[in-house]
Amino acid sequence: MYQKEIIYMSLYKDGNRLGNAGFLKVEKKGRKGSLSLTVKNVPRSVGGRFPVRYYSGTDWKEADGIAVREGGGRWEKNEEDSLEQVRLQIMLPGGYLIEGASRTAGDASGQESADGTTSQADAQTEPVVSEQKKEEPREKEEPKRQKRQVEYIAVERPQPQERIVAQESPAAREAVKAQPPMSLPPVEGLKEDKWEQILDTYDCIHPYGDERIYVKLEPKDFLILSSKYQHLVNNSFLLHGFYNYRHVALGKEKETYYLGVPGVFYEREKMVALMFGFEAFECAGGEPKAGEFGYYLRQVEL
Repeated sequence: MYQKEIIYMSLYKDGNRLGNAGFLKVEKKGRKGSLSLTVKNVPRSVGGRFPVRYYSGTDWKEADGIAVREGGGRWEKNEEDSLEQVRLQIMLPGGYLIEGASRTAGDASGQESADGTTSQADAQTEPVVSEQKKEEPREKEEPKRQKRQVEYIAVERPQPQERIVAQESPAAREAVKAQPPMSLPPVEGLKEDKWEQILDTYDCIHPYGDERIYVKLEPKDFLILSSKYQHLVNNSFLLHGFYNYRHVALGKEKETYYLGVPGVFYEREKMVALMFGFEAFECAGGEPKAGEFGYYLRQVEL
């Protein structure tokens, strides 16, 4: 069966999406296929040949680079693999990243490449256009429905009753003024310290195997963060880690709060995390080593 899929690419700068960066055409004929990439809208200050990383459906691969000149470039690749759940990314100097993913990729982003890196699919990936050269059976036309004749019956509405307004006596007004103001009873279970309240509300974990306590959050819980950090709900690196491990972590060390994205440490993954604002990595073993699980961290405020 012949299949063709168009994946729209996006351009990012330091983790923020700038706009469209071209498209990737994926063609599949049985087990074989081909990739044809057209890149555009890259800043003209960026030029050279850069590696292309793509997920073919079974693992991550790194191919010969694409030559970017005057804001664009083209790249093609024949692939013997299945080309399912395709993802592709190109890291550029200056904090730029080109990335796109098939809508059917789903959680395939959690699978690691041979060197242990994973892709950072954006939650705002543009729609994917796919087509198959297979004629779909036409649905049977629904028979036209006959109009129903509705008989309207006039119903006499009851007349509204006369409204009676109670007059308040001067003595009653004075009695109300003499009463002390009403105060609401305190809400039981709430604590004055916000962090203590968060510890009581969410599941607690010890991510590093010591006494430090973190809580497990989902992006919908980011309302507890300061307003200037709530935009992290759209951070594609954070969403990538959440969809892989189904949580992110929030912790307090001394007087500083840290938001942690779970993941596996690799130097290239560390570079991608830094592009999206996560400047540190910590794990139970102390000094991180390649392939070790831990959390990519950034400071936040409540």
